[in-house]
Amino acid sequence: MFTTPHIREGGRRALLVGLLAAFFSLFLLSGAQSGVNSPGSGWYAGNPLLGPSNLTYLATAGGTTFAAGDLGTLLKSTDGGATWSGIVTGIQDNLTFVRIVGGDPNSLVIGGHSFLLRSDDGGQTFTRIPFAHGGGLMLTMVAFPSKLVGYLVLSNGSVLSTADGGRTFTRKTAIPGGMPNDLIATSDTTAFAVTGNGTIQRTTDGASSWTQVASVGVPLRGIERADPTTMYAVGNGLTVLKSVDGGATWARQPVSGVPAADLTSIRTAGLDTALITTAGGAQLIRTTDGGVTFSSVVPSSDPTLAVAFASPTRAIGVGANGSAGTSADTGANWKIVGSRIVGSFRLIYAVSSSVAYAGGDQGVLAKTVDHGQTWANISPPTGASITGIGAPAPETLFVLASDGSLQRSDNGGSSYRILNTGTGAAAKAVVALDKDHVLLLGPRGVLRSTNGGDEFTLVSDHVGRTTVVGAAEVAGQSVYAYAPGRGELILSRNGGATWTRLKTPEKHSIRDLAFGTATRGLLLDTRGELWQTTNAGRSWKELDCLGAWRPTGVDFADATHGFVLVSPSGPSRGAYLLRTNDSGKTWHPQFVSGGPASALEGAGGTSYLLVGNSVLYSTTTGGDVGAARQLKLAAKPRTLAKAGTVTLSGTLTPRLGGEDVLISRYMRGAWAVKHVTVASNGSFSVRWSVTRSAVFVAQVFADADHSAAATPALTVRIVPKKR
Repeated sequence: MFTTPHIREGGRRALLVGLLAAFFSLFLLSGAQSGVNSPGSGWYAGNPLLGPSNLTYLATAGGTTFAAGDLGTLLKSTDGGATWSGIVTGIQDNLTFVRIVGGDPNSLVIGGHSFLLRSDDGGQTFTRIPFAHGGGLMLTMVAFPSKLVGYLVLSNGSVLSTADGGRTFTRKTAIPGGMPNDLIATSDTTAFAVTGNGTIQRTTDGASSWTQVASVGVPLRGIERADPTTMYAVGNGLTVLKSVDGGATWARQPVSGVPAADLTSIRTAGLDTALITTAGGAQLIRTTDGGVTFSSVVPSSDPTLAVAFASPTRAIGVGANGSAGTSADTGANWKIVGSRIVGSFRLIYAVSSSVAYAGGDQGVLAKTVDHGQTWANISPPTGASITGIGAPAPETLFVLASDGSLQRSDNGGSSYRILNTGTGAAAKAVVALDKDHVLLLGPRGVLRSTNGGDEFTLVSDHVGRTTVVGAAEVAGQSVYAYAPGRGELILSRNGGATWTRLKTPEKHSIRDLAFGTATRGLLLDTRGELWQTTNAGRSWKELDCLGAWRPTGVDFADATHGFVLVSPSGPSRGAYLLRTNDSGKTWHPQFVSGGPASALEGAGGTSYLLVGNSVLYSTTTGGDVGAARQLKLAAKPRTLAKAGTVTLSGTLTPRLGGEDVLISRYMRGAWAVKHVTVASNGSFSVRWSVTRSAVFVAQVFADADHSAAATPALTVRIVPKKR
């Protein structure tokens, strides 16, 4: 677990997240659950609502609705938006659109500025659609009027068309009138585009030529077809255009009685009813009389960024922070989908396979009883910030607050009683070994209770009485106590009655500590170095196989499965983990969310991750996605007589080709990384200079069919020849 300060019970956690490489085959996670699957792993977000990422695009047909958004987020609903499942897209980039292919809800395309993928099985699998783009051009919009015919529009107006479902493309005449903002194809040969210069362009010959059919002088941003003859277009400055002759001519509709706004998209239910999104999402504009009159609707306190009609009367809206709502009366009234727990959280305490608590500022406390699929606020025990939680059983709860108060609940947080800690100094952490034996740690020494917290006394043992401590790791009957940022480490094997002082690796200060068993553990020091012990802390060995990541926290589930919470090198930001399945020999990288991870905890096979201060992720499967695969790395030569260049080569099996392998080098006390693309036969290679002995590690992210993989540390030595 990573939190400050913290208590963690070793051997009860399993955490894993998958950063899935874009452009590979993908699949839909099965199984009903309230938490919505992460787009890049087997984790699910139990809060807030449909996950933390912004949802920016909706597409619906035949009773099925897809929502797309940031960081590869793709959701699916088959009940008009009441419930949603998450699809693992394997994409870390933002999805800027999702489009139904040929009106068939089982066929869809998703894409971003530089990629496009297609599914013909309702999102269970995807295949990459390659298309030519370069010179910084972006894919702005796609339309597939039928299963085989489709159009791609690039940011400079270039048009690519396909007649075989996306296997091959032909370059067509570019769309005039500025950067295209939206495209709709009404048949295999007829399409309309709205542009940033305020024009509407039409083709009737499959994009061989374009004709301007309207111009309004302000940017147009969305277009929609209500029926074969009725169409609408919207743009900046409350601009609404309407056509009643199939798009041949357009008339501007006066819009009044609503707040000023730039209009971004429009969706219709029949000829006369329409909902229009606005820039920033503060409101929806609604008409029920074909654009004669308009009204303003605010569906949610969160910005509404996309809207669609699942039926003639049922509307769906999605927006910022994974928010979603539904309307049964064409958008007049809205009902929020899902729930959001209130508060800013700092720590998680996992009790059992299904029960966990999260605590934070101003006494906020939340609880899950269903493996993190849903969370609910429970009675706050205090108005001060919660700094520690101990729960030896699901209904027995000890809560430590920043004002030094300690309270106990015997009904799962419904009510509490204040305990007398017997000291004026505020303890840093609480350890509840069982309902009777409770420890308070720090700021100096250990207080111990044997009657459930009714009375505490300072332990008589000299080490336990005098050592500066503030956090602990519980592994079986062993308690390891330490002070984050300091070098003290002490061990008790008898419930905190007596303590033994342990040496830290090279006398380094401790940042985090985790034990999977009573004897096997991980220690992260304040220099970012990771150490492992197999003999209860009597000796430590440095692990040099993490790669070019910055470790920030550690967790150990059992003797073989461990976790390191990391920050990526370079400009990337997000919640990343490394996982080992072989007691620390290899560590493969995983990605769960775009925000920073701040707490990590698990028990009984369920794992929890706090991202930022409000988003709670969970997994009951370790977060792995897909079948296992092997990554191998070799160096030639392995030994040099002097500084020189080595060739690193490897294989990935099974492979698809195009995967991105990270090869990290540790030399002169620092890590560096290079990205290498896997060839179609699964091989890859890169040359790297070495000026002294170096360690190399290869890692590959997961895709939806295959889990992530990594290699053990590979050492290349420089051994001068003897003269």
